[in-house]
Amino acid sequence: MSGADESHCPDGGPSSDESHCPDGDHGRHGGPATTAPVRVLATDPAPSTWIRCFHPKPAARYTLVCFPHAGGSASYYFDLSAALDADIEMLVVQYPGRENRLFEEPAPSVAALADGVYQALRTRLPRRPAFFGHSMGGLIGFEVARRLEAAGGTAPHLLVASASSAPSVRTDRLTAGARAPRGGTEPEPEPEPDEAVLARIMGLGGTSDGVRQDPELMQLVLPAIRGDLRALAEYRVDAGAVVGCPVTVFVADGDHDVPLAEAGAWGAHTTADADVHVFEGDHFYFSGNPPKFLELLQDAVRHSHSGTQLI
Repeated sequence: MSGADESHCPDGGPSSDESHCPDGDHGRHGGPATTAPVRVLATDPAPSTWIRCFHPKPAARYTLVCFPHAGGSASYYFDLSAALDADIEMLVVQYPGRENRLFEEPAPSVAALADGVYQALRTRLPRRPAFFGHSMGGLIGFEVARRLEAAGGTAPHLLVASASSAPSVRTDRLTAGARAPRGGTEPEPEPEPDEAVLARIMGLGGTSDGVRQDPELMQLVLPAIRGDLRALAEYRVDAGAVVGCPVTVFVADGDHDVPLAEAGAWGAHTTADADVHVFEGDHFYFSGNPPKFLELLQDAVRHSHSGTQLI
């Protein structure tokens, strides 16, 4: 389906009084909660719980589904959504344990995250989307694409893997201190100190400095960050895992967490074409939506959909 005149934003997008919380996970009214939340394991949440749409575009020709980084929330991508041209509508995945899903337990694995997103997307896409996954989001997008392709549904026509090492060659620099619970009678490892967890994430540039300075906010954010890092640490995939859509890789020359060789290895995980674009900057090279990034991202979405050669 072309869906050229049909918006598929869940529930028509955010209400007029809803904050997009651009600086991290916040309470339901935009500020930090005053007490630690009681978290629950969500059972079969509604598709609209998983997907946020900040700028509905009923006449858009293209759909871009964005998968956030480890510890990240949908609202981090509000400004990017606003910056896209009128012909590209963005949907952003909201992982459990943050923002409007604050009181849910973080997903225990990459597979569980991918399963949840797959269920939310599989019946809600009137046209083939492009996927943009940043850091951990590249792996989530890859796994969701595999599930959609296997089911014969509305699979993506492009995966943009941004600041993300290829699945089979990851060296787990970011998750070096994340230790999963052990089974049997073996004693549990001591949890990594809060400051160490935050330092690793904040060193990449994806979390506000205000989190460290606000103890209550830090306690709200940390479970989601720890959950994401544990899921990443346990994620494994063999070299034969592939998607059928093209993969475009965005990587920064100053990103010490994602070497160019590991990013370039994404070509082994697609049966279609793959290309690599190198930007100046660090892990969050696209902060502020620089013109070159916006141009390349939007051109990739449009050209891959039409079947022409990737940029």
